[in-house]
Amino acid sequence: MDFELKIIQFLQAGRTPFFDGFFQIVSLLGTYLGAAALIVLLLIFNRKLCFWYIFSYGFVYLINNVLVKNLVKRPRPFNVSDAIINFGDAVTDYSFPSGHIACAVAIAIFLGYFLFQCYKKRNERIWIVLGCSLYVCLVALSRMYLGKHYLTDLIAGAAISAAICFAGIWFMTYYHKKKRKSKNETEG
Repeated sequence: MDFELKIIQFLQAGRTPFFDGFFQIVSLLGTYLGAAALIVLLLIFNRKLCFWYIFSYGFVYLINNVLVKNLVKRPRPFNVSDAIINFGDAVTDYSFPSGHIACAVAIAIFLGYFLFQCYKKRNERIWIVLGCSLYVCLVALSRMYLGKHYLTDLIAGAAISAAICFAGIWFMTYYHKKKRKSKNETEG
């Protein structure tokens, strides 16, 4: 854990008013604000995917924020070291795993999946992957810069979210294939 504190201290050593504001805004995009924006987008363009996003994110939230946080009970970095400054939103819950990064990963996976349906060219899909990855990395960096999370909190939140969201997309695909097959059999 010592090396993780050093990472946060390194990031906070470069603090400026610009980065303070920038990373607080980026951090907000890894919360309900980002999730709500994706829900609105999917409600407009793909209601089925919206349902599966909400369903998957519900599981991410329950496992990440309710189950694992309360089992592990890891204190926040600013509660462990006086050298770490806590700024931005006030947080009182536990650190491990990061709920912000779990939310950001869920957003990135479902947004990426949605955009892959719209854009088929290889170079377009590369940009989609790069954009979604940059978004997740910026949210992760913001959480360390703001003194809220350790690197391992971020890795765990991302892993939990990715596993659940990819399972959600798999179930969605499986369900809709079975539904189409059943419909074809009854019509045919």
